[in-house]
Amino acid sequence: MSGNAGEDGIVLTCKPNRERRALVFDYAVTNHGAVDIYVQDAMPSVDPASRATRANTAAATVIHSAKGEAIIGKYLPPMPQTARPALALAPLAFRLASGQSMTRRLEIPEPLAETSPYLPDLVLRRYEMVEIPAVVFTLGFWVTAAEGFVAVPSSYAPDLSCIVVGHARRLLWQRFATHGLQIFRRTDDFPRTLAG
Repeated sequence: MSGNAGEDGIVLTCKPNRERRALVFDYAVTNHGAVDIYVQDAMPSVDPASRATRANTAAATVIHSAKGEAIIGKYLPPMPQTARPALALAPLAFRLASGQSMTRRLEIPEPLAETSPYLPDLVLRRYEMVEIPAVVFTLGFWVTAAEGFVAVPSSYAPDLSCIVVGHARRLLWQRFATHGLQIFRRTDDFPRTLAG
């Protein structure tokens, strides 16, 4: 296991596991830094029946990196270059004050496949199966003191805030070696370059 878990006093601890037909990540983030941060916790989605906006805490991004690893977690993926969405996604984040901790669980159903909130899933024939040497559990976060940062309370998720302007997004991650785990890699122009 490796990671950047102690950067700026922000500590990520994660325990990955396999349960039934899912990869399960029980994780905690503790803010030992001097300023508050916002940790990505959900993505906005629309309920198909009621058409009401809600917070999807199960939303995750999965990318097969240039190193061959699967980057899995709650972070904003790179924007597609070929089909630009009309609006950039505004993630929902939990405000973590200095000295506080949060604990969560993220379940990723198997088989593991590349996915992004910007692009729909493909038909099965447009994926290729690739073995991966490691899983990198990744979370996006923002520091409140960053220049130009704006977060507003969510009207439909009382404990979360919508990140309106957050160019200075940072990443927390931990790497876990795997054996025999495979990913369905997309064969289209799926963006994989992750800055942050």
